[in-house]
Amino acid sequence: MHKDIILATDSDMYQAFQQACNKRIVFFTGLSGVGKSLYIQQFSKLAERSGRVVHLLQWDVTREAFQTPAIMQKYPEIEGVTHPMIRKAVGLWTRRGIADWHARYSDKKHLLIGELPLIGNRLMEVVQSLDDQVEPLLAGESVQFFLPVPSKEVRAHILGCRTTSIDDPSHEREAADAPPSVVNLHWQQIRQLAIDLGLAAVDCAGDYDPQIYTTAYEYLLQHRNAQTLPVTEILDTRGSVYELGDIASEIAASVNQVESIFSQVESQYSLRQVEQMIDNWHQI
Repeated sequence: MHKDIILATDSDMYQAFQQACNKRIVFFTGLSGVGKSLYIQQFSKLAERSGRVVHLLQWDVTREAFQTPAIMQKYPEIEGVTHPMIRKAVGLWTRRGIADWHARYSDKKHLLIGELPLIGNRLMEVVQSLDDQVEPLLAGESVQFFLPVPSKEVRAHILGCRTTSIDDPSHEREAADAPPSVVNLHWQQIRQLAIDLGLAAVDCAGDYDPQIYTTAYEYLLQHRNAQTLPVTEILDTRGSVYELGDIASEIAASVNQVESIFSQVESQYSLRQVEQMIDNWHQI
């Protein structure tokens, strides 16, 4: 066992990750506070060990290129939440960014690992079935989507660790993690989505429920090759989950691409139309 791999070799997650090492793209979906960063770290190290050259696509990194002073003045954050126009622009560009990466790194040794929160239209466009050049790739067998679903006990442990790491970060990205209050707000939004879709009872409890969480996200992933990974064991993490191995590149838009996508969005939609799309972010 590699010293950086903390997954048990006989675990379902380890076996799923081993099988996914031959995929072209692997996405980890779900809310903050379910362990996505740790699983991305573990999978990236397994992929690197198997000879793959790893590239990353992450919401926080991809969004940064769109948050220039000029854009932020026009589309400011609202109580710390990214403006709907920026969320829509990032999502639309990301599909192009994936297509560009696929063409540029055509050698099969290259592997893209992505993080897709989906909630509130954070890269939701990647799982929507759209009529463009990258849809056959995203809907195909060479792209794997993972949905880690922690038990109540594991999620409580993750949130406890998150509170500690935000207060005393060992990595610069830990300080920017969503606090437990935001994590729980997002859970309530997913719970409400499940109720609205008829996937959960109207009077279901407000506390985190792995089954409701699974049902809601499996609905969002219905157009993709997705696998749910129940997480019932607390892993003995070492160091920061953001400490990855060798990363060849991180997908990000250029200045010209940012200007181009905003021109497209602003010419096609009014702000109200974009706000309505963001409100209906779960439409697939």
